[in-house]
Amino acid sequence: MNHTFFKKNQLAVSLSMAMGLSALASHNAVAEEEPATANDMEVIQVSGIRGSLVKSMDIKRQSAGVVDAITSEDIGKFPDTNLAESLQRITGVSIDRSNGEGSKITVRGFGPEFNLVTLNDRQMPTTGGRSFDFGDIATESVSGVEVYKTARADASSGGIGATVNITTAKPLSNPGMHASIGAKAVMDTSNETGSDVTPELSGIYSNTFNDDKFGILISGSVQERDNREQSMAVDNWIPDVDLSTSPNLALTDNNQRADGSTWYPQNAGYAFSDNSRKRTNGQLVLQYAPTDNITATVDYTYSKLEFEKDGRSFGLWFNNGGNVNAATINENGTYTQVTEVGGDYSTNLNQGQTENENKSLGFNIDWQVTDTLNIEFDAHSSSATSAGVGIGQDAFMIIGNTSCDWCDNPTVNIDEKMADFSQGEIPLIDMTLTNGQAEILPSDMGSLFAGVNKDENTNDLDQFQLKGTWFNEDSGALASINFGVSHTKIDFRTTTSYSGQLAAGWWTKSADWYDDSLFSRVDSSGLLDGFSGGGSDKLLNYYYDADFDQIVAIAESIDCDHPDAGLGACTWPADVNGQVQSGPIDDDHRVSEKTLAFYMQANFETEFNGMPVNITTGLRYEQTDVSSSSLERPAINMEWVNGNEWSYIYADERSFSTGEGTTKEFLPSFDMNVEVVEDVLARFSYSRSLARPPVSALRSTTSFLGNPKVGQRKVAVGNPALKPYTADNIDLSLEYYYGEGSYLSAGYYRKQVENFLVNVTTEETMGDITDAFIGERAEQARADLAEAGIQPTDQAIHDQINANLGNESGTPILGDSTDPLATFYVSRDTNVETANLWGWELASQHMFGDSGFGIAANATFVFGDVEADRDTIGYQFALPGLSDSANFSAIYDLDGLSARLSYNWRDEFLTGFDQHSAPIFTEAYGQWDVNVNYAVNEQFTVFFEGLNLTDETQRTYVRYSEQLLRANQYGARYNIGFRYSF
Repeated sequence: MNHTFFKKNQLAVSLSMAMGLSALASHNAVAEEEPATANDMEVIQVSGIRGSLVKSMDIKRQSAGVVDAITSEDIGKFPDTNLAESLQRITGVSIDRSNGEGSKITVRGFGPEFNLVTLNDRQMPTTGGRSFDFGDIATESVSGVEVYKTARADASSGGIGATVNITTAKPLSNPGMHASIGAKAVMDTSNETGSDVTPELSGIYSNTFNDDKFGILISGSVQERDNREQSMAVDNWIPDVDLSTSPNLALTDNNQRADGSTWYPQNAGYAFSDNSRKRTNGQLVLQYAPTDNITATVDYTYSKLEFEKDGRSFGLWFNNGGNVNAATINENGTYTQVTEVGGDYSTNLNQGQTENENKSLGFNIDWQVTDTLNIEFDAHSSSATSAGVGIGQDAFMIIGNTSCDWCDNPTVNIDEKMADFSQGEIPLIDMTLTNGQAEILPSDMGSLFAGVNKDENTNDLDQFQLKGTWFNEDSGALASINFGVSHTKIDFRTTTSYSGQLAAGWWTKSADWYDDSLFSRVDSSGLLDGFSGGGSDKLLNYYYDADFDQIVAIAESIDCDHPDAGLGACTWPADVNGQVQSGPIDDDHRVSEKTLAFYMQANFETEFNGMPVNITTGLRYEQTDVSSSSLERPAINMEWVNGNEWSYIYADERSFSTGEGTTKEFLPSFDMNVEVVEDVLARFSYSRSLARPPVSALRSTTSFLGNPKVGQRKVAVGNPALKPYTADNIDLSLEYYYGEGSYLSAGYYRKQVENFLVNVTTEETMGDITDAFIGERAEQARADLAEAGIQPTDQAIHDQINANLGNESGTPILGDSTDPLATFYVSRDTNVETANLWGWELASQHMFGDSGFGIAANATFVFGDVEADRDTIGYQFALPGLSDSANFSAIYDLDGLSARLSYNWRDEFLTGFDQHSAPIFTEAYGQWDVNVNYAVNEQFTVFFEGLNLTDETQRTYVRYSEQLLRANQYGARYNIGFRYSF
């Protein structure tokens, strides 16, 4: 019996891997298909962007289910910034960006945690969660990427949205010697302090020996980039702030909400970060084929991403409640204009270093036992690590006006500060100073507080897979049967070290310790000029800068016991190791998953009324055992340090809490395609797929999150017995392939997802922790201040409590038995929701004969009962990432010149929820990119790339567009380079 369909389908999955080095031969031939050999193997030689589109279309056409792909000519020969930038051109795929680069993917409305990424059909480790960061991997050594939107019994589970398989080249798949080197100059227009031009170097060498029985492949690349990231942020929007204690409040209330709910901004400030990124990738592949029936492969893959930042943020602190003298509430309940008295104008000096490192060592043996039986064994041990290094991923020192009227050198205070959210894309902020002073001066500056975060996430993954294929030589519809077993062990570990809030002189006398010459005024009028409300529109256009290391050195030198050192002065950790001063938070969370899976899959070829019919149906069974342990040091009290600053007091002893869980799932799948008329394919697929819960939700611990500022006291509780998300999926599609590289397709999909995790937040007390902010001492202080006609700011209340107790001003206040129990926002994940999603995928690709011109366009429209209601108060279930998307590319490929102009658009989508269960939205974003390549001769190619040509910006908000959460501005990037092939 002819097994052409099965073998073509099998080849389609590995096609780009088999031809990974084809891009090394730099010529512009359109796709040419070699004659099939006696054993039905196919070799396809393609180059140029047109050839890559033709090959990707062939993969789509020949696949049993719904599959889209990008092949090596599109990634290797015409590299995008990274794989995510390439994948966004696939129908139904949208990307998230980090630091202006593609990072993670959303497929058919399902975000990064719902998509599984494999490397050569091996499950890959991830850090800090289950979402794979494509920014860690360079594109040069990748030969192809396939996106499987329908589940298969013979593939690892974990992707409800899609399974994305990255394939890399192997030497025996392309015999002979092949080599290539490439160099690129990267120019990021946002750069301010780094190198204006940074290098990217890559090379690949492949050769076979001993009559093509032995092969070796080595590839490597180093990529550097310097850029500036600009932003404006509001910490959060606090619901229903009580302003009744604010004397002489001028309030304009235009609220039209029936429930009367309001939201007040917590702080507002500008920021920028000068970033340096270095990405190193390498791969070694050794292959040996002692006979025509056996091929053994050993491969090692390595990637490392090094990231450094040197940042500044500066702005105003809005404490809310008690110190507001003017405010305006709009019809949505948003405080669009606020004016407060007192406070600080501060600068956050921050630095950070992180490293992401991935390693994978694999072994594969493929044995054609007989003409009808093939056995494949595959094993790999892989690891991923993401860690703060050096000083840590975030080390900060806050400097600002120290509000010290009684110091030897008295400093100025803020008289009033304001923020206006009623106009522009970002708010206007401004302030006036006491005594009519126009601006803060260097003599007013001192250190306030500091902190260091140094975390590490690791993931060790060991996987063994035994796969078999039996080919039916007898007549009948059954063409072949696939069967197999796999065992996967994944160990996640997260350790977090936070210094606690380190005093660096604090407010009172810290200005005395720093020479005025250390602080320099910086004009910020050009910052965020891509937004209305930014650039020259800003009202507050300066900040004070200082050398990070100098300020830290002085803070370290202050004698804690010196009578003039100021409150709580002088700690700074040179290294955060879990034993640092000032109340460390040192967490150690471990989650281990062991999955045993069995599968069987049958492939059929037949005809119905003269129409070729191909069917693949299978069943996969998986059992997953979860065990978790977490090191806990419970909080036993809260300390009101000063002003609006708080910290936890932790128990002296720590211990591990443990938990376990087991789940069992049957996952059936069915794919059918029918060639209803020549070149017209109709597809139907049904499958049951799963995605596992977030790793953080499986922890067996109670975590006190952040600092317990008023209104921000958060606790997270984990559950290792959570069930996975399970989805029943239906796909219908119609595809018309009417010419070489030309097709039209329309698809409909529907997914019913059960066991959706819902993070439910409730207000609870935690043990005996009390709240000094609302106790008898605080109420007496408020009464005393009111009687004295003093604004009851947080700082004033804190000072009055100490005065009433006979303590020195600034003495930290602990909760005691006279205070009521503190209320915390406690969040838990539970399996409670079922969701329905459906959508349409439309795609078209057309080549205009031999003219060299072509176009490709697609659009995805997503619907469901999982959309967030921005007006709902409290908990609601919704799926982040759900959005429409569209892509367009125009190409030209003829006579050595290849060019592509692309536009990628993603509609507004739900990003997640804040600590008050309010929905966060990311606004619609579109980006233009261009690639141009010219083959000077068969060996030498030069190219130009432009990304984000129109300097697009990004913006997120809470509930309503005026409730800005964050605005990001980057810039265009231009790359010029060459590639030489041997």
